[in-house]
Formats: sequence, C-alpha cells, structure tokens
Amino acid sequence: MPIDVIGVLLESSFDLDPSYSSGFHLRGLFYRVLRSRDPGLSSRLHGFKGLAPYSISPLMKVEPKIYFFRVASYLTRLSDALIKAFSDVKHVELMNGSFRVAEISYKRLELEKLLEGSQPCRRYEIEFVSPTCFRRPCPYVPHHLLGFIARIMRLVGKPKSHYRFYPLPDPILMLRNLKRQWDQYAGLTLRVRGFTRWLEEGGVAVSGISNLRTHRLLDRARRRFFVGFTGKVRLSLPEDTFKEDAARAVNLLLRIGEETQVGVNRTAGFGMYKITKSL
Repeated sequence: MPIDVIGVLLESSFDLDPSYSSGFHLRGLFYRVLRSRDPGLSSRLHGFKGLAPYSISPLMKVEPKIYFFRVASYLTRLSDALIKAFSDVKHVELMNGSFRVAEISYKRLELEKLLEGSQPCRRYEIEFVSPTCFRRPCPYVPHHLLGFIARIMRLVGKPKSHYRFYPLPDPILMLRNLKRQWDQYAGLTLRVRGFTRWLEEGGVAVSGISNLRTHRLLDRARRRFFVGFTGKVRLSLPEDTFKEDAARAVNLLLRIGEETQVGVNRTAGFGMYKITKSL
C-alpha cells in the first residue's frame, strides 16, 4: 500500500504567524472538507480509536500571506476524496479567517521502492519541528518479554498498566510507533527478525540533544492540554549491537516518518520531524 501526500497552498488577505496549535484547527478543517465529499468516511475516521491512517502537518508560513499544510494518507479512498474536495473548494475558513485555496500538490510514495532502497546508516541527526510526544506504559515491560507470558499476565490481571504521555525523544518509543504504522498499513513484511527486541536491547541510542524544549498546548475542542518537545536529537546505532537488516529497517521507518509523523496527535500537526543528516 502506498503513502499519498497531499499538499494545500493557501493565500490570505491578512498576515499571521501560525502557532503549533494550528494543527487542531486544521484537523477540524480536514473533517469539514472530507464530509463534503465522503461523509461516511469522515464519520468513520472521526470515531476511529486506533492508530490513525493519516496525519496532518501544522500550518506553515511560506511567505507573508502564503501558507501551506499537508496531509499524509495510507488510504487511497481518503486521498482521492481529499484531492477532489479541495479542488472543489475555493475558500476555506480557518482560525477566524478566510483563505483562498491557491494550489493542490500530490505525491505518492511507493513503499516497495523505499524498502528496496533502505540503507544501513549508523548515525542520524533529526530535528523535531512540531511538538512530539509518545505514550509510555507504566510499569514498562519490554515487548520481547511478552508473548506467552502476556496471556498469563492477563489472566491474573497483573501488572495493571497505565499509559502516560512521555515528551522526550526516546528512540524505542519512536521506532515502535513507526513500526506499528508499517505493520498496520504498509501491507509488506519488514525484512528483519526480532526488531523490537533489538531496539529494547540498545540497538538505537541517543548520542546527543540540542535546543530541546517542551511546549504545553491547549486542545480547546477536547478541553485538555497536550505537552510535546521540539529540538534536535542525534541517534546512533552502536557497534556492539549493530545488525545490518535492523539498520536498514531503521532507515526505512525514519524516512517514512518524515511524511507520516510520529507519536501522539499526528492528526493535529504534532510529531513532525526531518532528517537533517544520515551517515
């Protein structure tokens, strides 16, 4: 299954500097526009409780009065509906203002080609450009220790896990989230055995952090706060645990995540990052 990326260029008569919370507004716009074309799909996505098959970037200022956002979609039906809907709409209401839909762009990422072209890089520098946060179970039990044990634990009801937001750049939580996206929507097998266990045994490590900040934002529609981090993180694949097939999987997942975003609230502009260096 491919990933479609739809870009929307907007023009406005007024100038503004969008904040990180613009993603909440764009999510509302997403549902309004989609409902006009495919109300059934809009309703199903709105009530969906699992890992979302789409993500929305924050609103980005290109130049004065010119703005851009994108939607990444694993569903061809969703991609087709959005392209047709935004093509039919001349103006959209967003953040108490009117914007003209100036241009729609589209690209398709073929996952088989990305899989074939993956590289066993050992170091990355990643810049998180919108607030990012992960969900971490407490107590944390490494996934590779589960399996049959997990069924026994469910029977006895222990330990009882609670999930907490984790606004720090943890490579295990990040890559597990990206692999969940792959496993659920890619329709292809990741060519590596024991990837989660390799991660949890130190396969990818944080080797440096710079300009790390946390941001507390209010989701007014859901009446709750969200906390996420931004900044630059350096990741390394240590020599003592290095596996070429796992390194290729890391490369693939990180490249996909540049388009689909990662972590909590991907559908509201969060978890957006870019790879600034890979070696």
